[in-house]
Amino acid sequence: MDAVIASITFMLTMGSMVQGSTNVPARPFNSTRKIPEGFYFSESDLNAKNNTMLELRNITLSGRELTTEEISRYTVDEKCSKGLPLSAAWQYYGPYAKPNIRDGKIAVEGIFPHLINKMLYVCCNSSTTVKFGKILDSIRGLEGQLDQPSKAYDFSFPITGKSLGDESFKELPYIPFVQAPRVALLVRDKTEDTKTSQLLNTVFKAWPILIFIIVAATLSGIIIWLLDRLKNPDEFPRPFINGTWEGFWWAFVTMTTVGYGDRAPKSFLARIFCIVWILVGIIIIAIFTAIVTASLSASIQHHFTVHGSVIGAVDGSEEFRLGVSLNADLKPYHSIPKMNEDLMGQRLKGSLIDNYVLTYYSDFVKDNDVRIETTFEHAITYGLSLRSNASSDMLNCFRRYVRNHPQEVFEIIAQNLEPLKNPTDEVSQEVKASEGLFFYRERAFKKVLFILMGVLGFLLLVGGAWELFYNRPKRRHLKKEKENDGALIALNSAQNKCDCHEMFLSHQTIQSIKYKSVRIKELIREYEEFYEAWLQRVHAVEHEENGITPQMV
Repeated sequence: MDAVIASITFMLTMGSMVQGSTNVPARPFNSTRKIPEGFYFSESDLNAKNNTMLELRNITLSGRELTTEEISRYTVDEKCSKGLPLSAAWQYYGPYAKPNIRDGKIAVEGIFPHLINKMLYVCCNSSTTVKFGKILDSIRGLEGQLDQPSKAYDFSFPITGKSLGDESFKELPYIPFVQAPRVALLVRDKTEDTKTSQLLNTVFKAWPILIFIIVAATLSGIIIWLLDRLKNPDEFPRPFINGTWEGFWWAFVTMTTVGYGDRAPKSFLARIFCIVWILVGIIIIAIFTAIVTASLSASIQHHFTVHGSVIGAVDGSEEFRLGVSLNADLKPYHSIPKMNEDLMGQRLKGSLIDNYVLTYYSDFVKDNDVRIETTFEHAITYGLSLRSNASSDMLNCFRRYVRNHPQEVFEIIAQNLEPLKNPTDEVSQEVKASEGLFFYRERAFKKVLFILMGVLGFLLLVGGAWELFYNRPKRRHLKKEKENDGALIALNSAQNKCDCHEMFLSHQTIQSIKYKSVRIKELIREYEEFYEAWLQRVHAVEHEENGITPQMV
């Protein structure tokens, strides 16, 4: 009996020892010890799923994918406690998992490898490391390999979760690590249309109001001609074509508030109509000005419309789901570099990237004509998925580390993020666009300026040549002829007639002046009466006995 009791006691003691061996004691964290910032693999220990193209050149991966037997030979707890090599599967998705080469070995660094190494140091044997790796080409591929838990590697990251409180993903243990608070919309900084073309298009699109202005001015010109032609024929001639043209000129000048004053109505009804037309004209011009101003203001408002636009996002990512909720025309991509290439090639209007990932591509933002159009408050949680045979003690140890060392977790995150400055933050897009309207920076404006300068130079040369070689010689010749003809009054003794009429005005000049106005006709009539009387007096002097006949010199 005593022997039986002793056997039972021994078995209970051994059982407790075995149970105790599965518990994961948390080693006090030594902040002075250097913890590796990544996982480092030889080419034979690393497998690339579907011949994934790495961001590293001249790399040939000869490693094979681990079999189910090799993966499940030991539990994660046993590997952790005994210092056996662990396996990890990931997608290169900086800054969470970044590619690198260290001492001839292929490395995966970033937020996740650094945090996992720290947790392994605290919760596992000091010799425990991640030796075997598998690289997947997309988020869908990374999450898809978890559909078969027996083939899943010990660690899989980065896995997108719903919140920092998640504990499982596809029924596998899940530990949230980091949460990116926003999603950035990246767009090209330069628009397809120049500001000069926007201005011209705005004016051309307002052609209905321009036609209305011309029609209204023509109608007003006809009305003012009808009302004022009898009392003011000098400024509004009685012939229909001449009179309506002068009326149109008056209406257009009055409507635009230029007011040259060369035409002014004088009859009562015409002035009443003038007052009405001034008010109507101001309103018409104000409407046209408002249309152009509103169109220009709208053209410099950089409000990017997401819905309906072709937007790129990583396939299977939370950014892709956000784009679908925004009703954008989403185009999926396996990698961000390819998406950036299409953005610069104008095959995309924009791309959605979480603000932590965007810092990893800060050089792309700095070196290219892109800008952060806006950000969406849409938190994205990234975490670590473990095999299903990981014990609760090990999971609790990992979670305690994340919970009890927030400052160290934050420092690791900050260490892998690079401050990113939006290239367009210094000057608002509205100010930048308004400064560019029809200014010297525009290529089209420079072309117009050069054409105008060329035309001006040509006209100046032609005008100078005409003045030097034609106009001045002609004026000198005419002046010489006038000097030869003389300016004194003379009589033609042979015909006994006076030619002094030629000294004043030629008959052709008088005829042309007669048609200009009634007042001038009256002056001409007075001149002709004076000329007849004066001519009679001259003839009287010729018949006097001692009279002297003046001669024309």
